[in-house]
Amino acid sequence: MQLFLTGATGFLGEYLLRDLLERGHEVWCLYRQPAKRLDTVRFLSDFDLPRQAEKLHWLQGDLLTLADCWPAWLQEHPGLGKVDQLLHCAAAMQLHLTADGEPLRTNLGSASVLLRLVELQPMQVHLVSTAYVCGRQESAWVPEFVHHRGDFVNSYEESKWQAEQLWAGRATLLRPSIIVGDTFTGRCTSFFGWYLFMQAVQLLSRLIEDGDADGQPVDLQLVLPFSATDTMNIVPVDFVAQSVVRLIENPANHRRVFHITHPNPPTYNRIWQYVSSRVGLRGVGFAGTAAQTVQPRNELERLACCQMESVLDYFGNNPLFERSNYVQALPDLSPPEITEELMDLWLAYAIDNDWGQ
Repeated sequence: MQLFLTGATGFLGEYLLRDLLERGHEVWCLYRQPAKRLDTVRFLSDFDLPRQAEKLHWLQGDLLTLADCWPAWLQEHPGLGKVDQLLHCAAAMQLHLTADGEPLRTNLGSASVLLRLVELQPMQVHLVSTAYVCGRQESAWVPEFVHHRGDFVNSYEESKWQAEQLWAGRATLLRPSIIVGDTFTGRCTSFFGWYLFMQAVQLLSRLIEDGDADGQPVDLQLVLPFSATDTMNIVPVDFVAQSVVRLIENPANHRRVFHITHPNPPTYNRIWQYVSSRVGLRGVGFAGTAAQTVQPRNELERLACCQMESVLDYFGNNPLFERSNYVQALPDLSPPEITEELMDLWLAYAIDNDWGQ
């Protein structure tokens, strides 16, 4: 493929770029910050990439002015005119609307800019979205199609839905669930999703280290508004990147919708059992989404509630995702089983890197 990639210096983008180059494609990458580009080049060098310099090209610019810059770039880089595929991975990750309009400004604004760009140079467009673009659903089963407006959990989900509306039927919609670290190294550069939950529990354990526990596991007596059998759909970044690249390589998959999700995600009960054994906490129950909020009875419970409330909204939507399109397109590719050993790898990497701080 002759492909233009946005977000190449981001967490998922680096893995997409690696896989594209390893499979012999020629890639033009948009970047803003030279330091981020250098970090990505270092990442690629660990895999002896790029093996051929003519396969990788860098263009410095801003995503929201992409269409304005394109004519000048075509004059400076004649090879850019051969590009006929566009993989849009860049995104603002803020969960709630900020003073400068993020994530709506970037996620919807960039989708609009791409409409102008393909008028200048026709390209097949592939959008990396999110499986949670559905918002809260009356049904727990989320099909692989373009959704009507939902009851969104946060602004990030809504911004991705709005971007999809602009491209529905005209672009491939690639919807990963919660992306976590590398299957083999644990590497992560974007500590959202699963990591928010883990970080909250670790911080909670630190807050009560000096309590009267006498070295024994602390009993929180905390009830969360989830069902113990609800699931957290997490997928490793390398699996997502491999899936995306293989999906867009086949023209038969273009302009379709694909859920890049885990067919057997871990339950909240299983995740809690894992993390509690690692940090020495116990006493968390699951009362279901209809449970009434219970006021904390002491300072320890107040600390626990405050810390967990910071992530409850994020994990309040736990549907099951249809994977029919995905399985039809890639019957031989499945994510790894989410084992304790794998979670250990991700958690150790996050702690060693201070959760990206």
